[in-house]
Amino acid sequence: MKKTSLLILYSLPAPFFSDGRPDTIGQESVLSRLQAVQKALYSLGYSIHTLEAQGELSAFLKKVRSVKAEVIFNLCEEFCGRSRLEMNVAALLELLEIPFTGSSALVLGLSQDKGKTKSILAHHGIPTPPYQVWMPGGDERISGLQFPLIVKPMREDAGLGIDNNSFVRDEKSLKQRVRRIHKDYGQPALVEEYIDGRELNVSILGNEVPHILPISEIDFSSLPPDLPKICGYAAKWIENSQEFICSVPLCPAPLSPEIEKRVKEVSLLSYRILECRDYGRVDLRLSPQGIPYVLEINANPDISPDAGMTRSAKAAGFSYTEFIGRIVQIARDRCASSPLPGSRSPKSSPERAPRA
Repeated sequence: MKKTSLLILYSLPAPFFSDGRPDTIGQESVLSRLQAVQKALYSLGYSIHTLEAQGELSAFLKKVRSVKAEVIFNLCEEFCGRSRLEMNVAALLELLEIPFTGSSALVLGLSQDKGKTKSILAHHGIPTPPYQVWMPGGDERISGLQFPLIVKPMREDAGLGIDNNSFVRDEKSLKQRVRRIHKDYGQPALVEEYIDGRELNVSILGNEVPHILPISEIDFSSLPPDLPKICGYAAKWIENSQEFICSVPLCPAPLSPEIEKRVKEVSLLSYRILECRDYGRVDLRLSPQGIPYVLEINANPDISPDAGMTRSAKAAGFSYTEFIGRIVQIARDRCASSPLPGSRSPKSSPERAPRA
């Protein structure tokens, strides 16, 4: 019996961050994830090819075509080291009409822009912290926001550009941080109100009948009182830092049935409104009043063996191999039922979130 042919498409980040510092973690993390996914798919009996998304475009496309893969497992988070081009890789696959895992080019582009994501969610009645987008060279004025605030690069993920100085309590610190983002990252800054509450991650698998995995929480209770309770770059990647050591993941999160129901409803609505596909993760802050505020939506989130979504999958009873295999099967089922490879129209797009 002929094995299903899969192409794992991956990309390596630039060796340096936008501010000039060397990235000593990014490439190692990408290659480790690639090897884990490759091993899982081999064990499931797939015929596997791998290809790095890089180089001259026509040569890259020729290599993609030459593999004749039935499905592409899309692990690309950038192209030639530029994270802004993540959506472009998916767009090329759509033009080639080759089925691939994960969200469409449009969704990848929208979810990468935190400001546009929040605007769409707010339009549909999804709770999200009040915010402003400060453009480079723009008028730096606070309009209706209350301190403390969080300042982030608008188009980065994985905690890039977020550290303890991102938590600001006054206008002077705010302007300093915004200008730092403009200078180091060359992009707008997202300024949003800080929600003093619990940090939750809700992972979702599937399309027409999505499955919400056990909710995960980042427990900041052991964090020193002088450090802000935020999940920045150090908390995610620097293993010997206080932020990493004292940001403890709990899965399943201890939630009352009522709160859990509310968090799941808001997360699933957000996933569907943005038209995420196959798998995704919604990051929230749960206020003391029980309101789940959506911070951002991660289309094609990290699925490394130690990643947050994988943790939730394991809590749901999936082995890592089963989890990766499930993503492929979900994508194959979607493509088999769609008029064009790689496309999907959701059955319904909810218009309003339930009352908090």
